[in-house]
Amino acid sequence: MPLVGMAAPVRVELVFGGDVIPHGEVKSVAKAHARRGAVPPGGGVAPSLNHEGWDHVFGPLSDVLRTADVGVVNLETPVTDERKAVTQELVFNAPPAMVQALVGAGVKLVSTGNNHARDQRPEGMVETLRHLDAAGLRHVGTGATRDAAWAPVFMEVRGVRLGFLSFTRSLNGFFNPKDANAPHAALVTYPRHPDRRGLREEEAVERVRAAAAKCDALFVMGHWGQEYADTPHELDRKLGQAFLEAGAFAVIGHHPHVLQPLEAYTTKSGRRGLIAYSLGNLVANQGRFYKHATGRTGTEGDKRDSLLLRVGVTRAEPGTPVALGDVAVLPVWIENNATGRKAKARRNIQPVLIDRELEEVSRRLAALAQRAGPPDKATRTEKAALEQRLVSAKYRRERILRMLPAEFRVATPELRRREDGAVGLTAQTVP
Repeated sequence: MPLVGMAAPVRVELVFGGDVIPHGEVKSVAKAHARRGAVPPGGGVAPSLNHEGWDHVFGPLSDVLRTADVGVVNLETPVTDERKAVTQELVFNAPPAMVQALVGAGVKLVSTGNNHARDQRPEGMVETLRHLDAAGLRHVGTGATRDAAWAPVFMEVRGVRLGFLSFTRSLNGFFNPKDANAPHAALVTYPRHPDRRGLREEEAVERVRAAAAKCDALFVMGHWGQEYADTPHELDRKLGQAFLEAGAFAVIGHHPHVLQPLEAYTTKSGRRGLIAYSLGNLVANQGRFYKHATGRTGTEGDKRDSLLLRVGVTRAEPGTPVALGDVAVLPVWIENNATGRKAKARRNIQPVLIDRELEEVSRRLAALAQRAGPPDKATRTEKAALEQRLVSAKYRRERILRMLPAEFRVATPELRRREDGAVGLTAQTVP
């Protein structure tokens, strides 16, 4: 119990997730789960009851995102109303309903600085920002001008001023325009691509230094590295550390579509920092044919491994600097029944918390074991399927946690089950 006259320590919690990719099959899953209300008395279109089915896609993670002060994901797609937009394997577009569902699931900010920012041309970049603004979803990493793309976003929560920057190291072969007043993505080119009109690494470091000076804790989201590599690019490792030395609180990475290690880093001044090189996919249709088999490496399933990263920011008393608090991971598996489902079963793609999955499967197996009498065929079939799910989930969990250094922890059941309203305070946004 705090002493009279002494202010209690302040704690702010953020949750970061990986790439949200609206592959065609993901869109189909949302459409298949869409529910509509009654047609209005005067006629017209019946309203959607679940954001055209996208609430179903994000539903299993919504309580974790909602109970954080700030939930952040990488929006790996433009968002437009263009129904004839060209989409294919490596060209994306998402409907505004997906953005609305992200807000409903508890996401407060998205990173748009990534290699798919220009998938629907520069006009699509600008339209994306209009849809995000209309939904009340903050964004960072692209803009109607170069300066807007690099502008940090600030939020204030319980007196702690949080800052966010986002950048990409690739635009899928595209360049930023010559005109600084045209739509841009915040781009930091690799040395092999000096002509793509991005910042040099040392210039990006100065942007970080300037943003960090304007807030208590700056989070930098980097879209970098080599796709499907489980180790970070050495240039990105050095750049991430340079950002921390310049004042960043943590660096959160995306793009490889598989997990890469988390790294604790102490700056030369003695401040604790964090680099998460890649959080993997959060919603995607990759690795859909993977099936766990004992004795195999399971690398194809790596594209469906993910995690939510919960980062605490603490302030011991008013006027003192903030510090990195507890860092916890929630292992996530992208459920995908592309193979093995029953003939009439609907296709499903959802991120699920693996520890919840383990608890639920174990509970169902225990219930089967309590049934009186010898098991019938249906019971034996169900038991075999549940045991397979249990083995697979345990294996994926082990592969995810190999990326976790000893300094960090796995989220406790209490943290995983926090109910809406547990935090009780809404982030106040400030310019």
